[in-house]
Amino acid sequence: MINAADLALGPMISDGGQGMVFELTDDDTRVLKQYKAGVTVDPDGLVALADWRAGLAGKDLAVIDQHTAWPEQVVAFDDGTHGFLMRKAPASFWHVVEGARVPRDLTYAVSQDAARFVGLRPASPGEAVAVVFQLATVFDVFHRNGVAYGDLSSRNLLWTGGSRPSTLLIDCDAAGVEGAPRALQEAQTPLWDCAWDGVEGRERDEYKLALLFLRLYWHFEGIIGDSTPQVQVPASRPVSREVADLLGAGLRRVSLRPSAADWLPSLRELERGLRRTRAA
Repeated sequence: MINAADLALGPMISDGGQGMVFELTDDDTRVLKQYKAGVTVDPDGLVALADWRAGLAGKDLAVIDQHTAWPEQVVAFDDGTHGFLMRKAPASFWHVVEGARVPRDLTYAVSQDAARFVGLRPASPGEAVAVVFQLATVFDVFHRNGVAYGDLSSRNLLWTGGSRPSTLLIDCDAAGVEGAPRALQEAQTPLWDCAWDGVEGRERDEYKLALLFLRLYWHFEGIIGDSTPQVQVPASRPVSREVADLLGAGLRRVSLRPSAADWLPSLRELERGLRRTRAA
């Protein structure tokens, strides 16, 4: 843990519900998040998150550093609050709307109306598959190394489109490391929570991975629950039988869902098929 007085703090660039984010004048690759007074945060949980990343190596570490804004160092402030250093979201993950910079989150990938309102377009089938593939890769690293993310929603995954889409998972301080206290109380986002009781931890991530595919690939914004007998999706965006099976098993009330690793080969093959179709 380091002291905030030892950091070269720059201007505040964000003032959210839980905390404030500051630039660093001597480091343009990272930012500092400071929790507001009154926000319940367990500093030991923050330390567990930073220590988890420090224990990774090789490809697993590369995936986390490329696709997440993971807590890297815990920071203590003289007023008794805490915070942490994390990767700064590159400019490609931001969009300017009426002179204001806003994060380019999945709201604009899923909702055609929201995307049109800010001058963007929703994700194409190829972009959707690439985004889900990258998040499945991140979740695979999480689950193999004892982490559950939890509150995946359209607000905490940033994305870029085009021929080489990229993703950045944010709000990682709410993740949980197995055997360690949580830094923050776990929350769930409406329309993104799992409808089935008892689905927690890694299994909840697996459910949300399937839900993410449904929302991104077909721009489905409806509710999934006990009262949802089936989901109608456009026939103009077909998928392989393997992906359809993964989606069905991921969303149903079942005892065992497909893992993040189970999705990877089928998504890779679907992406290749979409490229062949575009090239034809």
